[in-house]
Amino acid sequence: MLNIPTRKPSVAICSLASILALAACSGNQAVPPSSNPGGASADSAAKTVTLSVMTSDRFLELAKQQFEQAHPNITIEIKEYVAAPPAPAAGKGQNMVVMNKPDPQNTEKFVSSVGSELMSGKASDLIVMNGLPYKKYADKKLLENISDLMSKDSSFPKDNYYTSVFDAMKYNGALYTIPVKFGLNMWLGNQAVLDNAKIDDSKWTWSDFKKIASGWLTDKNNDGKPDTYPLGKIDPAQLVTTMLGSSFSKFVDTNGKKAKFDSPEFINLLKLAKSMYDDQIIPADNVDNVIIQPKSNIMMYMDMYSMPKMSFDGKAGYYNLPSENEAKGTAFTTSMPVAINSKSANKKEAWEFIKFLLSDEMQSAKELNGFAVNKNGAKAQLNSLKTLGTGEGGAGKGLRLNLNGKELALQAATDQEIAAMEKVLNNVKVYAETDSKITTIVSEETASFFQGQKSAEDVAKVVQNKVSTYLQE
Repeated sequence: MLNIPTRKPSVAICSLASILALAACSGNQAVPPSSNPGGASADSAAKTVTLSVMTSDRFLELAKQQFEQAHPNITIEIKEYVAAPPAPAAGKGQNMVVMNKPDPQNTEKFVSSVGSELMSGKASDLIVMNGLPYKKYADKKLLENISDLMSKDSSFPKDNYYTSVFDAMKYNGALYTIPVKFGLNMWLGNQAVLDNAKIDDSKWTWSDFKKIASGWLTDKNNDGKPDTYPLGKIDPAQLVTTMLGSSFSKFVDTNGKKAKFDSPEFINLLKLAKSMYDDQIIPADNVDNVIIQPKSNIMMYMDMYSMPKMSFDGKAGYYNLPSENEAKGTAFTTSMPVAINSKSANKKEAWEFIKFLLSDEMQSAKELNGFAVNKNGAKAQLNSLKTLGTGEGGAGKGLRLNLNGKELALQAATDQEIAAMEKVLNNVKVYAETDSKITTIVSEETASFFQGQKSAEDVAKVVQNKVSTYLQE
């Protein structure tokens, strides 16, 4: 649990890291130019490394620019499938940027296009595997073993990284896609209530959560509605996929190409999810009086620092999500898992670019917009929070949040707050795995159960059949 004093907002908190990124270019140190600026040497012909990504961002563009400066014989060609939407105009007094979720249709388009390219041998040298089933392609020998590249490269300082993050993404003992950054799967809760409940969020299950949360339900004015809801509004599809994400390997054996959705465990998980709505653990509509905010993915250092300051009247803390998995530790996701096409003619150059993405320079860049996997980068990112309100490090003076007329000036983070965040980051060990196709199947097919049209058993059979068919493709 991370304990940072907070204040409570009446609207959702959005990602704030992009605010500081505006000054990032001037704050980053340029990578030294190549020692051979005159052109390619006799044994180093000009190469073009292609990179497929659904939507590019400022981090990739900056990495391309600085890598090409340091490697004049290598061109990085970013192949973007969906252009980024224009940034919304900030309202008066609102120093914040809204980060939109990817359109499912765009994700499907990207996954389908890149999947076809991989199968036909025409894929890019590098692929950002968002939504793509990397284990499936690893089985087909279409992705390079990155663990081998690491072990054979004496210039790659493996100890400089959160190796538990790498280990969590291994498949059959090897990395086939490597996270350039990650986000945390945690809940933000009212610490005054949760501490009194004496929960152990290092090992609680969804059943544990419901049992504890049921004790928070009171109706003092006898209007038939709880005075306070344990969890804020969350749609059934999001709830069931969140529950699945925390326990993916329990229901999907990708290695054996077996689904386990017709198991008593999944059927009971569905029933438990529905009971949270039936028993008013989760409200049908948006309400202010909640004990836990349902936002579970913390994407950036600025989020981690600022969001608690806007919640629960200064008594907020971060808590791990419940899980049905045996693996323990804080769960994470990644918005930039990079793989190397095993058919690539530029594997050496592709690996060099990955190393650059993981370097101290790039991992400390404000454009990263995520948690660094590089420990030196993480230290630099955390230390930048100590300059808030000072005008140093691009942080600027007078950086303020203004929500519904309530203003909060962000002050410099204390050593105690930094240490609390470091403690959480050192405990990140569980990959909240996802497969866009399986997630879609589960979301769509379980809707009829939550609407009372089908039994959990019937829905589980349909999900089992569809996922099994998909895994055998």
